[in-house]
Amino acid sequence: MGSGKTATGSALAELMGWVFVDLDAEIEREQQVPIRRLFWERGETAFRAIEHETLRNCLVRSSRPTVLALGGGASIQPNNVELLRASMVRTVFLETPVEEMLVRCGVDDEPDPENPRPLAADAPAFRKLYKQRLPSYRVAHLTIDTSGKAVDEIAREIAKRLKLIAR
Repeated sequence: MGSGKTATGSALAELMGWVFVDLDAEIEREQQVPIRRLFWERGETAFRAIEHETLRNCLVRSSRPTVLALGGGASIQPNNVELLRASMVRTVFLETPVEEMLVRCGVDDEPDPENPRPLAADAPAFRKLYKQRLPSYRVAHLTIDTSGKAVDEIAREIAKRLKLIAR
């Protein structure tokens, strides 16, 4: 959450002349409900099932080269990991300082029931969740340190390190 997946993914897709898909936006479009509301009304288990089905649909529908930005929890779910592996998707982890992500997500030390990110209610919970997920994030094919870099610079670095040819 807050690592810059959407902005960087969009910039990478533009650089490459590829399609860009944000999984969270797809979920909201298909369900016609904001993720926060979906998460709270149906619970995390139901949300993860919807997320998996949406990911599967995105991969099946993808007929052109695509950059797909996954939500913070999507890439750590075993069924999604297997789906990505079976689809031969190359994954990128944008390693961003946790304090920077806290600022981007508008997370304070005290819980904020209005924060649109349901698993980032407060800074201690955010830090704990990030620490738990970090080992799963680091199994990505490529890790990019985003510290002090502009979105376009990160996109170019991803393209170069994955040996992609920009349009």
